[in-house]
Amino acid sequence: MCLARLGYNEHVLKSFTRLREKIEPRFDFYICGGLALAAFGVYLRTLAPSVLDGDSGEWQYMANILGVPHSTGYPLYILLAKIVTFLPFGNPAWRVNLFSAICAALTIPLAYLLAQRVSRSRVAAILSATFYAFMPTLWASATIAEVYALNTLLIALTLFFAIRFFDTGRVRDLYLMALCFGLALANHRIAFFILPALLLLVWFRRSVLDIRKIVFASLAFLLPLALYLYIPLRASQLLAEQSPQNWELYPRAEAIVNGKITAYYNHTPAGFFNLITALDNRNKLGFENASGQDQTAARLENAWNLLREQIDPFGIALALLGIVILFRRERGLTVLLLLAGGSIAAISIVLRAESTRFYFSGAYLVMLLFFAAAVGWILNALQPRAAERNEMWMRALYYATVLYFAFFPLTALYFNFAKMDQSANTKYDAYARNILNDNLAPNAVLVAPWEVATPIRYFQYVEGVRPDVLTIHESPVRPQYQKLLDAAHRLHRPFYYAQFSPEDKNSSADNSAPEVRTLQAIAFPLPQEPQPQHALQETLNDAVRVIGYDWIQTGRNARLALYYQVMQPTRIEYVTEVEVGDPRDETRGYWSKHPVSDYYPTYFWQAGEYYRDVYDIVLADNAPNGAYVADVTWYEYDASTAKRNEASAKSFRLTGLAIGQ
Repeated sequence: MCLARLGYNEHVLKSFTRLREKIEPRFDFYICGGLALAAFGVYLRTLAPSVLDGDSGEWQYMANILGVPHSTGYPLYILLAKIVTFLPFGNPAWRVNLFSAICAALTIPLAYLLAQRVSRSRVAAILSATFYAFMPTLWASATIAEVYALNTLLIALTLFFAIRFFDTGRVRDLYLMALCFGLALANHRIAFFILPALLLLVWFRRSVLDIRKIVFASLAFLLPLALYLYIPLRASQLLAEQSPQNWELYPRAEAIVNGKITAYYNHTPAGFFNLITALDNRNKLGFENASGQDQTAARLENAWNLLREQIDPFGIALALLGIVILFRRERGLTVLLLLAGGSIAAISIVLRAESTRFYFSGAYLVMLLFFAAAVGWILNALQPRAAERNEMWMRALYYATVLYFAFFPLTALYFNFAKMDQSANTKYDAYARNILNDNLAPNAVLVAPWEVATPIRYFQYVEGVRPDVLTIHESPVRPQYQKLLDAAHRLHRPFYYAQFSPEDKNSSADNSAPEVRTLQAIAFPLPQEPQPQHALQETLNDAVRVIGYDWIQTGRNARLALYYQVMQPTRIEYVTEVEVGDPRDETRGYWSKHPVSDYYPTYFWQAGEYYRDVYDIVLADNAPNGAYVADVTWYEYDASTAKRNEASAKSFRLTGLAIGQ
């Protein structure tokens, strides 16, 4: 019986050994797949469901229509994201968001393989790669339509083949490194700054190179850059679709007015060069802000704060320890990684943009590798004794250490989840729909801030909502605003401005939480005589009178719309003060501003025109029901002193504004 039992155990042991020998070569493949799927699951759960603002909104419609976005044109991103838009599920904006989640998830297996290489520990590599997946910068780029997740993926691929070439000297890895570097540059210019590290690597391995291999590597690098030819080719097609009426309207000859091509692009060789090199956007480089103030200290402080978002001080200490450990083991590799990560970090500090946190992604990846080197060194020092049969306490210490390091990814997942979750972010969808449904006249011209212009264009170009409206991004036209308005009037095209209240999306009433924002389409002037709900005959001065108002309650929000008629032109500039009070005489809304819009002062108003002035009141939960009142006062205003003339005040009161009745 004992012999039979012994034979059975030997059979089981041999079967287990054969299974292990079969699985072992594929073990890293399975780990990579598992890490990618786990990260993708989290990214998918926190993915933005619809159209977004600003650049993200631009990617969402440009990818769908194969347009030409702002510098540097991003041809690789546009073409790859377009492929994802053919998926048969989700709305078109969500599909472009999904492309970011895919790119970020594919980065995690590469982070694992790189971390395993420097740490010499699978456990350390798994923990480090998972930690990187849940760092705020990569996670944030995975949940929205942006170029940064693809940028991080391509930098990781370039470093992966670069380190393989460093290890083996195989020319195939050199060609793949060059190809991935070229693809990275066809997506985002930040990748250019790993070039010093790549050139140093080539110098380290110069003994395996000759002219022929260098030429082939150069061709592999240059080939993806041919993707930039997409820009003039596609621009020519889109320009052919332009309406002559739009060209007559817009005062900038080089601007593309229908939004399918960025308004910053000049369709000439010089304009093409400026776009792909971002020389048209070079004002964002340097340490001085728009007012000429030195921002070096603030920029360095911001870089430190961004780093602290990714990793705590002990994690930073581990990364620094990893530099020492890896340097003692492999000086050349350490120098290459430091040069690559340091170059990306340096240019990210110099670049002045809201996207700076994403620029650091490649540098954070390098930091993660040094972190992995330290974790691997500690685990590898404990593991041999922990594996011995009689070292129970050492085994307990080893597993306790693994558990401790596991807290890095686990706490990153726990604490960052709510901050990174975009799954309920539909506000820009609502903003855009509200504007397009705000009784815009046919064939209107709409000037809008960047953050809402792009989601509006998404609905126009991708979902076919109000394609007759010409939406123009505010920023390029700001110096020519009045010329654009005059041209629209000359062509008999109704003119609107999309105005936020408050204007700054980061504004805060108490410096702690952003205010609720509202958005309206303001007509300059109204295209036809209005029909207000309640008629009035309040004369404010010789030029302007109030002919009525609307009072509309929707849930806990209320909107007061005042309607003005211009009796005769005036050269006087006026400002208004509007205060809405509840039945308990508490103020529920207060504004002091130019009537209608700061962009169109009253001295532009002409006889016979009508204007609508809108005030949105967000009612707190404790706001009572009943009859509200609104006090409206007009003042003459001196722009040179930025003061109003109190003696010129002309007021009227609206009563019986019902809430909850």
